[in-house]
Order: sequence, then structure tokens, then C-alpha cells
Amino acid sequence: MKIESFFQFVLVMIVFAITGSLSLIVTVSLFEALNLNVDSFSPLVFWPLRIIFIFFVYQVLLLIIAIPFGQFRYFWQFEKKILSRFGLKLN
Repeated sequence: MKIESFFQFVLVMIVFAITGSLSLIVTVSLFEALNLNVDSFSPLVFWPLRIIFIFFVYQVLLLIIAIPFGQFRYFWQFEKKILSRFGLKLN
């Protein structure tokens, strides 16, 4: 899982930037569609739920966004490393 060129580095940074922004947009839109907001839940429930949801949306979007940039293999290795820290082993 090494970046082998400056061009690949730029592509990886673009994927990270798009994914970060898009995961927040998707999560906010979904929460609004389901009418889940801080007024209808305790903040102690709402914010951890939202953070956990953003995390999972981010992981999925990272792989999806990586495909058109030709960086799926790099991000698949990245995902396996991240998920292994949570006790999930993928081959």
C-alpha cells in the first residue's frame, strides 16, 4: 500500500476530499429524509448515532469514489487496514 508517484498522490488526495464532503452530504440528507434531528432525540443519542453513521457511509463511499479514479486497489488495502483495527479481518 504505497503511493508510487506524485500523480497517484494527487488522485488519492482527490478521492479523500470528495469522499469526506460527500459522506457528510449523504448523512445529513438521509437524516433529514428520516426526520432525525437533534430536536427529536437527546443530543447524547443523536450525535453518537450521526458520527457512527458518517463513519460507515465514509467507508463505503471511499471505495465507490476510488473506482473512477483508478485507485480501488489502494483504497481496498486501506479499508482492510482500518477495519482490522476494529477486529474485522478481510482477505
